[in-house]
Amino acid sequence: MLIFGIDLITGSVRSRTVQPKYALVIIEDGDIHSELAVSLHRLIRLVHRHQPDILAVDSVQEIAPHTQDLYRFLEQLPSKTKLVVVTGGDRQIGLIQVAARYNITFDRFDPYAEARAAAQVAFHGEGVEVVAFEKETEITITRNRSPGKGGWSQNRYARKIHGNVLRYAREVEQDLQSRGLSYWKKEYKAFGGVSRVTFHVREDRNQIPVSSSRGGDVQIRLSGKRLDRIQYRPLTKRPKYLIVGVDPGTTIGIAALDLNGELVKIQ
Repeated sequence: MLIFGIDLITGSVRSRTVQPKYALVIIEDGDIHSELAVSLHRLIRLVHRHQPDILAVDSVQEIAPHTQDLYRFLEQLPSKTKLVVVTGGDRQIGLIQVAARYNITFDRFDPYAEARAAAQVAFHGEGVEVVAFEKETEITITRNRSPGKGGWSQNRYARKIHGNVLRYAREVEQDLQSRGLSYWKKEYKAFGGVSRVTFHVREDRNQIPVSSSRGGDVQIRLSGKRLDRIQYRPLTKRPKYLIVGVDPGTTIGIAALDLNGELVKIQ
């Protein structure tokens, strides 16, 4: 499992003058792979290059101060990469307390140490995944260039661009059909082909056999249908811990309490 853990070094996503810089710690199968300082733009590039399973943070405020910013940030992540808040969702606790559950200690004044702790905690299955999209994905295929105006050469150029959009759309449709995915599409006819094709697929982004891309005459963009409210889903369903008292003898008595001292079972 490949995990990116980050923590803010300087700057802020709220600032217009001082751009944020992050400590990035990369952990692979539990071992520290590398540590480096990155801008937000470079972080996104590295995430796309390495396709980590998890991007672990201790607060989404460090990458997206507002809900709309968080939606946009999640749209930039590869479909397989989960954004995980290791300190919890609506009810958060400190990273020090969470890390202590796994005997992880760190210097809270060192951003690299915090990023390392966040990645290690996520490796142990702690934290919540930030979920912002429904089980529906929109694939949009459009021109990447403007065909311009006037003249025979411009007409040939427009025909070439619109023909390429149509060709890419047919390839995407074949991929969807080969996977047996349910979808509906809408085409916008243009000279020599189409200027835009939209597929609405009833599946999560990580199940779509197409990636966002841009190059030449055509660009492809994947976007999920936004939930009305961002959700936080636990990475793992942790068992409920119990305190069990036993009175041995000819007849054994057993009582079980939860961690709040409430009686769960007596026998």
